[in-house]
Amino acid sequence: MTELHQAGEIVQSRYRITSVLGQGGIGITYAALDTQTGDRVALKALSFRRINEWKVLELFEREAKVLAQLDHPAIPRYLDYFQIDRDRDRDFYIVQQLVEGKSLAQAIADGWHGSEEDVKQIAEQVLDVLIYLHGLKPPVIHRDIKPQNIILQPDLKIALVDFGAVQDTYRSTQVGGSTVVGTYGYMPPEQFRGKAVPATDLYALGATILFLLTGRSPAELPEIKLKLSFRGSVNISSHFADWLDKMIEPAIEDRFSSAKQSLNALQNPILPSLESRISDLEISRLLSQNSDRPNTKYQYPKPLGSRIELKKTDSSLKIEIPPAGLRGEGVSILSFAVFWNGFLIVWTSMALRAGFFALFSIPFWIVGIGIAYAGLSIAFGKVCLVISDRTFSIDWDILGIKRHVQGKTQDLRQIELKSSYEVNNQPVMELRLNQGIYAHKFGLGLSRPEKEWLLQQINDFLETWRSHH
Repeated sequence: MTELHQAGEIVQSRYRITSVLGQGGIGITYAALDTQTGDRVALKALSFRRINEWKVLELFEREAKVLAQLDHPAIPRYLDYFQIDRDRDRDFYIVQQLVEGKSLAQAIADGWHGSEEDVKQIAEQVLDVLIYLHGLKPPVIHRDIKPQNIILQPDLKIALVDFGAVQDTYRSTQVGGSTVVGTYGYMPPEQFRGKAVPATDLYALGATILFLLTGRSPAELPEIKLKLSFRGSVNISSHFADWLDKMIEPAIEDRFSSAKQSLNALQNPILPSLESRISDLEISRLLSQNSDRPNTKYQYPKPLGSRIELKKTDSSLKIEIPPAGLRGEGVSILSFAVFWNGFLIVWTSMALRAGFFALFSIPFWIVGIGIAYAGLSIAFGKVCLVISDRTFSIDWDILGIKRHVQGKTQDLRQIELKSSYEVNNQPVMELRLNQGIYAHKFGLGLSRPEKEWLLQQINDFLETWRSHH
């Protein structure tokens, strides 16, 4: 995004630009000096001519409206909202108090490593803000809590910024908007479906804490049954790990019910197990009672409109995935492949004409062919996965070019959903069926809800199979 202003420029005859604080999907934020008061402010600017859709302006105006109503010490104070008309353009501005410090993302990049107690204090402060936001009438849901939007001040106090994705539940209920806003890796499953509830912010906070503890994006961590697997990557107390486990539960009903409940659980370690204080007979009776309770595990429904065919019996599972067609990730990957290989053709031909040694281009051609193959696989490839009582097989058919893999069911491990590479700065996720040291990949062209649904269906089948063998 091209900058609207340069350092030293004065906006609205009042705000002198000093530097760029950040650029995002909704506007550019500058550090500026209020020449009337002498205060440093944050000036968020949006150019009407440079936006791609009305939704961006709607989110910007909603952010200003919500900020004007907020009053919390950890939320930078709202100061002003105005617009400036120019030739063939109109610029919109939000002015806020400027918070001194670094984002958590920048702090980690600069080498900051907080102790477990430091990280817990950050979590407690964010939860305090969420208790305030979710307690408003109607509740305000931030929807984009991540390391970049939490400022760590010199006194280790935090500030929550960037309310560009904010949603109030009243408006969501009345309008029923389905636009997905948020940041990949920090969004729970329900947010991918265009829905957000207060517990959505809790998941995002949990994912942010994972980043502080591991220094890695949550999208880089392994997933087991849609849930981030982090315990092997951190060294924290069991109580903190258990709290974090509950924060990142994929199913809403398995997470904490509120920010207040989460804060209470974080600040009050779980009491010693009742098993140490009751008799073996009583334990047996309680276990017997619990065994009669129905399994309340959340089951992801088949996404509406999905063309996947799934047939499951007690002894077999068959999944047929049709071609995705020229849409979504397939188009993006194919477009990138055309650009990449077109560039290589021009580059290689120029190198040959100039008499340069062109063999150095071979690795790049291999990458280009691989990307093109991935795009064709999504757009035109069919996949059939069959798991039976003893064997399994996967068949790929891409424009008549077929590939077949088979093996023993007993060699299969849990299927995972992992990032393979990025297109347009967005990770491309695929399903991986693990057979020993081999990983069989498929499902690139499916939507996130379809991938989640298949992940659960296949893992549930394998889990049931193992319990009987």
